[in-house]
Amino acid sequence: MAKAKVGRPRSEKSREAILNATHDLLTDQGGAGLTIEAIARRAEVGRPTIYRWWPTVADIVLEAVLRQADKDIAVPAFESLRETLRQFLRQSMQAIGGWGGVHLCFLMAHAQRDEEFRGRFRENFVAKRRAVLHSVFQEAVEHGQIGSGHDLDLLVDIVFGAMWYRLLVGHAPMDECFADELTEAAMRLVQTSPEGQGAVR
Repeated sequence: MAKAKVGRPRSEKSREAILNATHDLLTDQGGAGLTIEAIARRAEVGRPTIYRWWPTVADIVLEAVLRQADKDIAVPAFESLRETLRQFLRQSMQAIGGWGGVHLCFLMAHAQRDEEFRGRFRENFVAKRRAVLHSVFQEAVEHGQIGSGHDLDLLVDIVFGAMWYRLLVGHAPMDECFADELTEAAMRLVQTSPEGQGAVR
């Protein structure tokens, strides 16, 4: 029986250097100067090493964002809908204000130009973040805090839609105050229950 061919193992050290270089360059210089060549120089690796692991610069940024988001935006233990949503949104605003804003704008812009990347962005980032917020509303239903007739996907769209609009347009800050205002706006939306009479808290 033929042995399975073992591929060349990914160097964890090089991988970390590339992700860190991408994060630093994007934070310091914005997306205009972010190229494979610039990342390779900062990470002290060859371009073939980068291309072996990622097809585009945007895919490197996407992995860097996913890694950082997992660290900075934890799934909060459910308390009440109001408190859990507030914690989640405050963490999100802190991440966006600290490092994530320029990264997310870069990813969204690239997704409009590259259809294949747009699919990866939706699957690997958008869908995962939506699932987290959806689970918060679902727990509220299961705890009897909101009625079961609410369209949870629409609630997720409304909350994230407000966040993306403010991030992309830049007309107002992404801060803790906005997190609290958005929490209260969401709470007002679920005050009336289409089915069931949950005690909204």
